Amino acid sequence: MSAPWSTLPHQLRMAGIALLAAWTTVLSWRVLTEGFAEVGVPLLLIGVVLAGAGAVARWQRIPAAGIVSAQVVIGALLVLGTTTGSPLPTPGNVDVFVAALQDALETSRSYAAPVQLGVPPVHPLLLIGGALVVLLVDVIACTLRRAPVAGLVLLAAYTLPVAVTGDAVSWWLFAVIAALFLTLVFIQHSDHVTSWGRAPDGEKGSFSVRTGAIANTALALGATAIALAVVVPAAVPTMSMSVFEGNGPGTREVEVQDPMVDLRRDLRRGVDVPLLWVTTSGPRPSYLRYTVLSRFSGSEWTPGDREIPESQSATGALPPLDGVALEVPRREFKYDVRVGPDFRSTWLPIAAQTTRIAASSDWRYDVNTRDVIAAREDVTTADSTYDFSGVQLTYDADSMNSAVSGAGSVAGIFTEVPSTLNNEIRRLAASVTADAPTRFQKAQVLQQWFREDGGFRYDLGQVPSAGDGGADLLAFLDERVGYCEQFAASMAIMARVLGIPSRVAVGFLEPDRATNGSWEFSSRDAHAWPELYFPGSGWVRFEPTPQARATQPPEYTEAEFEAVTETASPSASSSTELLPERGEEPDAEAAAADDGASSIPWVPILAGLVGLGLVALLLMTPRLARAARRRRRLAGDIEDLWVELRDVARDLGHAWPEGRSPRRAGDWLGRLLATPVRDGSRPDRPRRGRDQAPEAAQALDRLVAALERSRYARDPETFTADRFAGDLDLVEEALAAGVTPRDVRRAAWWPASVVGGRRTSWRSRTRAGQARSDTTADESVRSVDELVG
Repeated sequence: MSAPWSTLPHQLRMAGIALLAAWTTVLSWRVLTEGFAEVGVPLLLIGVVLAGAGAVARWQRIPAAGIVSAQVVIGALLVLGTTTGSPLPTPGNVDVFVAALQDALETSRSYAAPVQLGVPPVHPLLLIGGALVVLLVDVIACTLRRAPVAGLVLLAAYTLPVAVTGDAVSWWLFAVIAALFLTLVFIQHSDHVTSWGRAPDGEKGSFSVRTGAIANTALALGATAIALAVVVPAAVPTMSMSVFEGNGPGTREVEVQDPMVDLRRDLRRGVDVPLLWVTTSGPRPSYLRYTVLSRFSGSEWTPGDREIPESQSATGALPPLDGVALEVPRREFKYDVRVGPDFRSTWLPIAAQTTRIAASSDWRYDVNTRDVIAAREDVTTADSTYDFSGVQLTYDADSMNSAVSGAGSVAGIFTEVPSTLNNEIRRLAASVTADAPTRFQKAQVLQQWFREDGGFRYDLGQVPSAGDGGADLLAFLDERVGYCEQFAASMAIMARVLGIPSRVAVGFLEPDRATNGSWEFSSRDAHAWPELYFPGSGWVRFEPTPQARATQPPEYTEAEFEAVTETASPSASSSTELLPERGEEPDAEAAAADDGASSIPWVPILAGLVGLGLVALLLMTPRLARAARRRRRLAGDIEDLWVELRDVARDLGHAWPEGRSPRRAGDWLGRLLATPVRDGSRPDRPRRGRDQAPEAAQALDRLVAALERSRYARDPETFTADRFAGDLDLVEEALAAGVTPRDVRRAAWWPASVVGGRRTSWRSRTRAGQARSDTTADESVRSVDELVG
């Protein structure tokens, strides 16, 4: 009997489970872009086609290389059709797909996840990636029959959004994926056990296994693997990311007082209290920073997590400046700092660009932010002294203006935009910077808009009490009155919307001269400002707070550039093409023209249908030619019927015994007859012979007798084909029952009597000894009996 895994229903069941596991895993990518349904639904349809094609091909026992090749071609055409509207790979269609793919790549580099609507979508990238996941899972789990290995593909796809956004994927999705994966492993291991076989009860000495025990073992192994995938990342000290939220114990998650709370408290002090003093031979140490805020929750900025192992002690040289090219001019100065008793912070104030620090082993630095953080909870800056070497960089505005996107050069936390961000803020960022062709010029426009053009006003009266939460950014953008935190936070999040990595720095603005010649920072010098990242220049300071607070912005932010006709940042600005200027209505005539024009690409669709029709006609040609021959022969005589029987045997994979008499040919055909099966349970190797199909054997004898009388009788009788059409059908049905279903389908769609090929030996494939005995017949008898058949 056939193995269970060789049947079409089983192949479809396995392919369906693999598809559901892969597609459910890809659903975790919904956090990468808004409007994910435009990817998820087409991807499910693509997966159904790929899984169905693979199942049918495996049922037909096509080689694995052929199955994979066909699935790759089908998947590529379906992705092309989903993206462009036509699966036909014409030069124009391919150009449209390449352009869409390039726009998607630029958007992925320019915009943080989730990518908002109104910009060139990243759907082509997600479709390609999703189709590859579906294809790989189907190939590994179903074609190669290695379901446990397919779990690696599922895990890699599942962790993609975690790596990009830093946020955990929902637990229920993980549970569904795990259940589907376990089902896949369970069924496949059960198939292996069934193929081994079981000994009958009471019989000894034969191989036997306990199917239930093996299946339970497979289930236990799969469950253990999933449990380890969840537990190990949280237990191993060297790993900083786990499947669910939280870090492992190997890295300390800093729990300190909110820097924004410190800022608000200092700004609301009734008395200006001196906090720290800096002595240096260099220029005035303005914008002294003690932390950066990297994570935006949708309502407020927070420092996020920090990793400060013992190896990162703040007692020597720091890593090279992040993203700053060696060609950028720089000057280095030493700064000695003394902190008073009134400034108690777990963050150490230093320059934004620091190359060396001499504090103590109680302080450690974070690599990603270069913040210096207390290593113990009882350590603060109060009454401490330390020194550091700070670098002043001379930025080149032209270099920043021509810089590529920095989204791929920094950690994902500096580009992420929460999905809950109000769309009005997104639209406002796009409309304000609509005329700016590059990212750097967009940043300049944002700074100018906050400082002067937007009608904003600085007011310390808007500072909330130290215990209040973050202010509503949308309310601030509507009322346009606030203080430094709101200006910095708003510009930073709008920069991220435009695809520019950003963060909010918290520190001190400008000091005053003390009596001993040092520079004194007091509570009223507390300030916040945004830092934006440009490759080659690193993290660059901007100043959106109006002149009432920050009198002079950096010089490089006011540089002017020549007008350009093409945008140097297509994806960053393309979103604004969809938005009319404020107060401007879309062109009514253009809208009417757009409504009148059909959005359906009829020409590519018709061309694709014609192409598919031609391919189908070409594939149908052998079958149609064979059917035409059969109709002509069934309208003839017994000789035509005998020729038809010869072609049927050839189409089923047998070679006709040329040069043999009808009786010898009939004896040979009789060995190939098998019992017809009509319930679908056809064995892989059916028994053959005259005794297996007695009715067909009698019908074959009648055909042979009629042919002999027609050829050799003294008074030959005319035998028409229609008299023996029923006998021919019985013989053909028994011959088809003696071969595999694959041979039957090949005989119908690719008949050897039309296209050529197949077997060259006429010997029966039953028993070799019997075939050899046929060849030892007496030559004298053969000379009389073996007339032309």
